[in-house]
Amino acid sequence: MDSDLSFEMLMEITSRASLETLDIMRCMCKELNKLTYESYLLDLYKKRNNIVSGFLIQDMKSEWMDIKEFAPSRDSNCLDLGFLPSNARILATSEQGIIVYQTPDSADFRNGVYHVCKPATRQVLALPNPKAKYTLCKVALVVMSLRPLHYKIIRFSDHPALKRGRKFYTRYSCDIFDSTTWEWRSRNHIKLDDGVFFTNPQPVTKSGSIYMLLTNNDIFKFDAYSEKWEVFPPPIRYDQYGTASMDLVKYGGRLGVACKPPNGDGCREIWVHTTDGLWEKEGVAGEGARETESLKALYDSDTSVVAQNDTLLFYRFKQEGDNMINKVALNDILIPCEMFTFRSDFEPIDLI
Repeated sequence: MDSDLSFEMLMEITSRASLETLDIMRCMCKELNKLTYESYLLDLYKKRNNIVSGFLIQDMKSEWMDIKEFAPSRDSNCLDLGFLPSNARILATSEQGIIVYQTPDSADFRNGVYHVCKPATRQVLALPNPKAKYTLCKVALVVMSLRPLHYKIIRFSDHPALKRGRKFYTRYSCDIFDSTTWEWRSRNHIKLDDGVFFTNPQPVTKSGSIYMLLTNNDIFKFDAYSEKWEVFPPPIRYDQYGTASMDLVKYGGRLGVACKPPNGDGCREIWVHTTDGLWEKEGVAGEGARETESLKALYDSDTSVVAQNDTLLFYRFKQEGDNMINKVALNDILIPCEMFTFRSDFEPIDLI
């Protein structure tokens, strides 16, 4: 990065920027992007700014989930979710502090009522309901711009399998809500090989695209701008590692895969997807974690989040010695649960 600014001055400027400015800085160059994901910068940033950063946790015991908690990262402000309806079901979150949730609708129980919300400012706006015929499977939220606010909600629903000749295909219907038109519309069905499905974890969103791990460990990508989709292979084939040994993560703002080698104890290799479509090994996460602790996310470029019973543990996996830096006990929720990455400021936003 060509700059006359010293590292100390760059840290001073970056650590005092707004979240919107911080995201813009990440697009300027690789070096600045890498800096903004370093743990020491993020720790300083949270101390100097009124920022909420962590995970929204949701119970999985029933279709309409009534237990929700916020698990903060270290040095983060707290977030009160008590204003949400008790029967609200969180569907998707974004790194711009916007979420989508759903409440039951007596006239349309399959779909419910959709809402867009900024929890930090308690702003809520009801949305039109999709006219989907099939059971909801996955929802993703992509914020295209903040000023003015423009976002898309992409809803995937289960669809009956398709038979072509002697071959069967798995299908998902896809409905898209665009805040600029304020309406839902359907696009062509997603067609996958027979027996291949979306896995349970939440989608990973990066640079306007949605990524989901498939049951054969291939990766599904949906571009919210072009509304086109594709499937591409992981860094290591699933028949070498097994179907339960791979997790999709974000690492330093990039798409990543955490692979658990055979006999690798609690460690996982971190691979990142490059701009030219290749995979590069970045390191190993999970050192210090126990075999009974499952990886849930990578919080920053050297912090992994693992779950054990009713507790989330934050490990600084590049740090030697005792590397557990944060421990968050959940009050009423047991693992497994739904986890949504969340980051927000407390500035009001125009949701319309």
